[in-house]
Amino acid sequence: MAPATSSSFQASEQTDLTLHSYLIQWILFQSSSEDPSTPASHEPEIQSGISALVGFVGQALAEMAADNVCYSSMRKLSTFQKAESIATDNDSYQQFEVALTMDTGSCTDIVPDHKDAVMMVAVKQFAQEQHRADRYLAYCTCKLFTTQPNRRFAWGLTACGMTVRACLFAHDKVLSSEAMDVSTSDGRRVFVELLTNWTMCESWRLGYDPTIRHDADLKHWEIDVYDSETQLTHSYICEDIRCNTNSTFGRHTRCFVAREKPADPASAADHNFPKVLIKDTWAHPISPGSNVVRDEVAYLYEIRDELAKDNTLNGTYPRLEAGGVVQIMCSDGVADDTTQLILEDIAEDTRAKVLNRIHRRIVMSPVGEPIHNLKSIDELIVTVGDVMAAHTAIAKRCGLLHRDLSDNNIMFHRDANGGVKGMLVDFDNACRIADMENAEQPDCVGTLPFMSIGNLEMSGVKRTVLDDWESLIYILCWLGTVGISQADQDSAKAVRDLPIKSWHRNSATNIANSKRQFMHDEGFFVKHILQHILNAQGFEELRKLLVSYVTTPWAIDMGIALSEVPTPSDTQFLDRDVDPAITDSFARRAEIAGVIADELLGVTQKFRTP
Repeated sequence: MAPATSSSFQASEQTDLTLHSYLIQWILFQSSSEDPSTPASHEPEIQSGISALVGFVGQALAEMAADNVCYSSMRKLSTFQKAESIATDNDSYQQFEVALTMDTGSCTDIVPDHKDAVMMVAVKQFAQEQHRADRYLAYCTCKLFTTQPNRRFAWGLTACGMTVRACLFAHDKVLSSEAMDVSTSDGRRVFVELLTNWTMCESWRLGYDPTIRHDADLKHWEIDVYDSETQLTHSYICEDIRCNTNSTFGRHTRCFVAREKPADPASAADHNFPKVLIKDTWAHPISPGSNVVRDEVAYLYEIRDELAKDNTLNGTYPRLEAGGVVQIMCSDGVADDTTQLILEDIAEDTRAKVLNRIHRRIVMSPVGEPIHNLKSIDELIVTVGDVMAAHTAIAKRCGLLHRDLSDNNIMFHRDANGGVKGMLVDFDNACRIADMENAEQPDCVGTLPFMSIGNLEMSGVKRTVLDDWESLIYILCWLGTVGISQADQDSAKAVRDLPIKSWHRNSATNIANSKRQFMHDEGFFVKHILQHILNAQGFEELRKLLVSYVTTPWAIDMGIALSEVPTPSDTQFLDRDVDPAITDSFARRAEIAGVIADELLGVTQKFRTP
């Protein structure tokens, strides 16, 4: 190595002095004497202090790595800052986002962004502002999950005055370390040890997914999928990110449109390989609060094998091509990617308090489109007919109940002639009907605006196919009043002016009360639903379909008698043979759920146009 010149030595010395001055300024910062009610004035000093300490550790470790080949692959952490104005409660002044990132050592004019961050840092001036720092850190960390497709979980830091805490964002909970007081030597030592561990640990321990890699030269993501049936790993090239996560917590579902990677790298640009959809999600293996097992991969295998020979159902459900639990290469070998793997270094009593999730990845075909891309009400009715035909077959022949019908889980694709085929997707919340019958208490799952009343009210009556049919009715009510396509929605009233708005952004109890009011009285149903159906072309047919659904002569707690439809006599009600001792309306309809569902499917097929 060439000796350093006098000028370069002086520059290095000056940099070290600057770093140390920032660090000392932070350590000596007397936050306790300040008034927490005043606008932030010393946060930049704290930010500079963090940057100085991170830079100091990074430089020291880099020098050590230069002298030891064992550390040659060690990453170097640095910081970047990005100003952003945000108003949240009392945080109405300008926030400064500080993030740790990997220093590649290359010179570039590109300003780092969230997609480049290893973790976010939330800075507050006072120790008593910890709660505000935690909230802001969660806000910033959400951007990591949104901008980084290979992000499994995330770390973060809060610095409030001289108190630093490390936070681990699991999918259901945030775990926070004990306070590290950087005004003390012990506090600085623990913080330096933490930074050192982050510098030297495997990338998967930082929250990255080594099975999703970005090829900077070809500018695409490569995704590995382990297939539990064949126990083989397949690699795919991502062409588009169809669905991205926009939340700090939850399943973090991502969907990628991809093609299988050819064995010959020279053919990587060949687009003759069929498109598939890769779904990546963190799912609960057991429904929280019950013993109901959930395994989307196993269910899709069963559906494929049971329905494969039924040509009438081809394309109405996702065909599983490959799928299984994501495999992570650890120091001890290959391990299933789960919440418990993420927390393996955390104390056992703490791990026991965190719900375990399993990281699954599934390859499916065909690639569907959202129903908002449909061109007409006729196409919507065709799509709904196909979806509910698949739903019925899956319930009867596979013994599986979907349990989460929503506008996002009803999709379609087009054939060579442009015709539509509806497709029921997302079996994350599905379960075996037999398991539900044995459950002590049915669990409450689904998408709130479209959940059945019994589900919202956590009724003790077992869930049946009718809960999903009820969800379909709510979906059609929503699409009929708000619109399907963007053009429909532009011509519709603002959602805030519609009575149906009470189904969105509300509590389960309030949504259930609203649905009871709208759906079980003729006057309210007409006033709050039918009168708001759009006047655009084709919507009158949707209105007729809704009327036919809600006047199906089933148990009285779901059907209502409209004056424009003949009221059925008592002998026509489908629950006439149910034991009179069963007085709960949900329980009565559950006894004959299959019969009622067949009636509803028949209604759907009458409206379906080929």
